[in-house]
Amino acid sequence: MNAEGFPWGSNRPSRRQRLIFATVVALAAAAFLATKYHRFPHTRSDFSQVRFGAQALLNGSNPYVLAGPDRVFDNPRSVLYPATAFVAAIPFTFVSDHAASVIFVAISAFLLAYGATAGSWHLLPIFPSIGFFSSLQFAQWSTLTTAAVFLPWIALIGAVKPQSMFPIVVSSERWKPAIFAVAGGIVLLAISLLLFPSWPREWLAAIEGNRDLVPPLFRLGGPVILLALLKWRRADAWLVVLLACMPQTWAWYNTLILLTIARTYREACVLSLVSSLGHLLTLYFLQNSLPESYPVWGGAMVAFAYLPATIAILRRPNVGPGPAFLEAIVARNGQINSPG
Repeated sequence: MNAEGFPWGSNRPSRRQRLIFATVVALAAAAFLATKYHRFPHTRSDFSQVRFGAQALLNGSNPYVLAGPDRVFDNPRSVLYPATAFVAAIPFTFVSDHAASVIFVAISAFLLAYGATAGSWHLLPIFPSIGFFSSLQFAQWSTLTTAAVFLPWIALIGAVKPQSMFPIVVSSERWKPAIFAVAGGIVLLAISLLLFPSWPREWLAAIEGNRDLVPPLFRLGGPVILLALLKWRRADAWLVVLLACMPQTWAWYNTLILLTIARTYREACVLSLVSSLGHLLTLYFLQNSLPESYPVWGGAMVAFAYLPATIAILRRPNVGPGPAFLEAIVARNGQINSPG
């Protein structure tokens, strides 16, 4: 084993090693959620809501009317997902609700573990983070969308959760994620409109006035995140700033993607530890996650996840490669300003 202490004696994981690691993570994630369902058999996940929406579409029903407090699908909140998410979940309607969530979590965890270990083991600390476990616990899309940072083709499902995928696509150093996002978005949108033509109006009505969806930029301390643009030539700076501009809940699974900006093992450890500690401290002092405490949770997310990521970026030189769109602009301006 080398001095860094990475597994298999070298910080150059082979494809076989990555596959083994990803399989172990996927099985552990599936077992984690399956154990929760065994202990609490009536529990539903965030993915349960999406799967129910898929069933409603197939039955010719309106999921935005059927899901919510005291409705067919009893849920504390109204459905906030676009119908494109329901289309993506149609393959999971062939298994039970709990099985669908477990399978979804296993696939998402596998892809993130495989993608995050491409070329290096230094991002291993993101897996014991509360951001990761929170995403597994609620069978959230965050694990899968975070995997798109490393595997561009996952942007095919970008229309499922646009506010999460948009920063990844725009900040990418390559055009591939944008191409996949557009192609996948066209397909998902076409199918969703075919099954439920009026869903955009229903969806906009459901999210209108929702106070849970607040961009971190507008939470306590949020404007400080804009300092990351001092390193405007860097793709990771754009990723953090664009994420901060997207409407999102205070839920800690939204912090998972921020951990991917780490460039060393030590940096990944610090970001993961600080983020997880922030969640634990907030939970300890608040003892709840009731609606009146959401602003405090949101401020904690900024303080313990976004600001550490911003500091990490500010410690780096302002050099590229930057996002593909920015490099194209710089190259075009260079051609225009060059003599002859």
